[in-house]
Amino acid sequence: MGITATILDDILRDTAPSDETLDAVRERREEVLGIAACFPGASRTYASGSIAHRTANDDTDADGGVVLDRRCYPDLGPDGGGEGPAEIVEDMRAYLRDALKVNHPDVAFRLSKRAIRVTYKESLADGTDPTVDLIVALTRKDWALWIPNLNRPGWDASDPECHTRLMTAEPATLRRTRAKIVRLAKAWNKQYAQPGMCAFNLTALALACITERMGVATGLAEFFTYAANDLKKRLTPDPAGVSPPIKLLIDRDPMVSRLDQASQLMEKALAHDDDEKIVREALADLYWEYVEPPAESASKAAYAQALRQGNARAGISGGLVISTPKMGSCTRTQRIIPARGNRVQ
Repeated sequence: MGITATILDDILRDTAPSDETLDAVRERREEVLGIAACFPGASRTYASGSIAHRTANDDTDADGGVVLDRRCYPDLGPDGGGEGPAEIVEDMRAYLRDALKVNHPDVAFRLSKRAIRVTYKESLADGTDPTVDLIVALTRKDWALWIPNLNRPGWDASDPECHTRLMTAEPATLRRTRAKIVRLAKAWNKQYAQPGMCAFNLTALALACITERMGVATGLAEFFTYAANDLKKRLTPDPAGVSPPIKLLIDRDPMVSRLDQASQLMEKALAHDDDEKIVREALADLYWEYVEPPAESASKAAYAQALRQGNARAGISGGLVISTPKMGSCTRTQRIIPARGNRVQ
């Protein structure tokens, strides 16, 4: 394993949820899905999102859905009488509440744009209390699903079952490598004060460009290069070909800039994969929250690290505001508190 891959592997270990947490989250999800499967007119349930795709870092809230047979609800949805989702979603929430309150008296429920969010109010050993988001979906005449849009309200076309099939398909080596690359992309994206993409966008890009021949390090480099080039031309298409293109969380130009810079840093690391100092400098600029720059490094990440630590060699004479080098026009700033007696001009 090269130096780049070794450091990336360290990041994966640092960001991985514990097996105990994952087991508990899956148990909660299966409990919710098991109840929803007994709802009148339910035809099946499905798991989705980062837990099902095995791409979770600290995002350990679980996702899933229950699919209602539209023939049992002829008034629902665009293929039926056009009735919206609000009433059936509320019926499902009441159904879940009655069943879950028996063993989880503090359980709470709220509605998001798409789902019923179930909060157990029972902290796990790591202090977290992962939620379960349940989507009440409806079969369509042709393929895919109708899922709620409670903001309009109305129904939108989607195929979360297809997304999970794509992410969990054989061969196993590709599946595992792609999941690791998505996790690394999510860790990179989340460092910003304003992340530029949702997790689904990162997943969709990985599905489009990661192939079986790639390792994690080369695959991550390819991911950033492909994502930058593709985003220059268009918003990322839905991998299932059902929903509209995926919206960014920031403007496109700064997002492309972030990806371009990430691509260049990965190329630099891989081009000097036998030189730990160069690799660590590049990856400290890319993963500034996870990778320590090498001692006496002249990189921007090392300078930022010195400022954060109040290192005398950085020449701190007053309060400074610095930005890490990858942040483009949407930056996360780090305020350096001046030493006692110094004044910020």
